[in-house]
Amino acid sequence: MEDARNVDVAVVGGGPGGILAGYYLKRNDISYVVFERGLAGNLWRGMRPGMILLSPSVPGADWTSLTLDQPLWKMKGVRKPFPTRDDFLCYLEKFVLDNEIRILERCPVEVVVREEDGFRLVTAEGEYRSRFVIVATGCYGKPRFPEIPGIEGNPVAIHSHDYFHCMSYEGKRVLVVGGGNTAAEITIELAGTSRVTLLTKGELKFFTETKDLSHIRGLSESILRELIQFGIVTHVKDDAIERLEGSRVFFSSGREESFDRVIFATGYGPSLPVIEGGEVEVNEEGLPVITKVGESTSLPGLFFAGSLALFHRRCRFIHGFRSEVEKVVWAIFDRL
Repeated sequence: MEDARNVDVAVVGGGPGGILAGYYLKRNDISYVVFERGLAGNLWRGMRPGMILLSPSVPGADWTSLTLDQPLWKMKGVRKPFPTRDDFLCYLEKFVLDNEIRILERCPVEVVVREEDGFRLVTAEGEYRSRFVIVATGCYGKPRFPEIPGIEGNPVAIHSHDYFHCMSYEGKRVLVVGGGNTAAEITIELAGTSRVTLLTKGELKFFTETKDLSHIRGLSESILRELIQFGIVTHVKDDAIERLEGSRVFFSSGREESFDRVIFATGYGPSLPVIEGGEVEVNEEGLPVITKVGESTSLPGLFFAGSLALFHRRCRFIHGFRSEVEKVVWAIFDRL
């Protein structure tokens, strides 16, 4: 198709998965366009400046690069073995520029319409048409709060996505809710500055014991253990929040306590585009149900890539999904 608004494949989402899809589409001479609501890697731009990634990027153990032909660790000034969020954003921008990925920034897709011969995408810049759509909006698009009475609209309660560490927390009572890496990092940052209580569903789980990449790992593991052991951080593991009344937290055990801030490090949910003309089947996590090549089981021609396409558990991480993105592109190539 010669018209720039008519392409073989439209990619929704300009993060790592979407950029990588654009890279493989271009390599296979498939006409495409990538849509991103902000700048390339937009979700990563909302993460804490200076944040250190948990995935290494060094020769022989590269979990972070989009391709091993153009690795992050070769870029000058990158922190090793664990790069920073700033390193990764710089890498994404360089990858897009070096490979001339066609990405329309600040162009959110408002709705994807399934039509007889393909798809119509309504965007802020007008309408585009494509034969296939790859959705790569990630599984971390929507901050997820637990369903607790009194949480909605409560100024004391925030999600970890909106947390910013500064001295305004000095001397404050802070409750951190969650047992993952983000909860551990925030707890460590605030320890010694604030009076921190860490609330988890059960025992803390550490990577060195479980070998599960989603569990607490890196420096956070040893530091958090010692903070709890020394009593600098209070760990509550056999309780849960029943309700909030302003700054007052009522627990299932019957006890209650006041906090200046309650930070919910309770994860994210997927952010799927609005789709008309069909319904995407999803699982209990809200993730799309897909075939072995990433196609929706309920909406033919609609594919998923990146962390949104859970081919296996490692797809939560870049090194887990990078080979799967190429699989998705090859499946589309065979049908053109």
